[in-house]
Amino acid sequence: MAGSIIRELLRIVPIAVVVLLIAAVGWRPIVRKLGTHPVVAAGLLLSLAGIAIVTLTPAPAPFANPWQGWGCIRAGWEPDWVPWPFTGSINGRSLNVWMFVPLGIFTALTGKNVKIPLTLAAFGVLIPIGIEAAQRTLPLNRFCDTRDVADNVYGLLIGLVLGLVVRSLTPLPRYVRQ
Repeated sequence: MAGSIIRELLRIVPIAVVVLLIAAVGWRPIVRKLGTHPVVAAGLLLSLAGIAIVTLTPAPAPFANPWQGWGCIRAGWEPDWVPWPFTGSINGRSLNVWMFVPLGIFTALTGKNVKIPLTLAAFGVLIPIGIEAAQRTLPLNRFCDTRDVADNVYGLLIGLVLGLVVRSLTPLPRYVRQ
């Protein structure tokens, strides 16, 4: 049992390496284009990389969806409004919320003015829809669920609020090329 789980997890290593390499190379153009601090640019890309690794890699066999491609679970759009750690329980729904909080924080901290984070946030709302579409169509053996979209957007909004609070309380260091 443990050996099969380890084998399944090792399948994602090449994907994780590629995604992390893209993040390692991609932060410089973000710093130059948006005038944001390198730490914020790296945090933004690492958040996206983590989301991609968790959601777009094949599901381990014990968690595989035997009905891949048959459709999405249409369970409503209600997010898990009281996510862990507020309830004290960890489940797939609360993890879907918290996975997007760092992306929201770094999105809010990106750029010289508030217009840039708001534009990025609009694209951030589309990410969960793209993830569920990929899980529906690609052979990843993953469940496509409408609640995941709601939970992910809720996490993004929590992160945006936290990031905007930090942004208003502290002057953000800007990257100035010497």
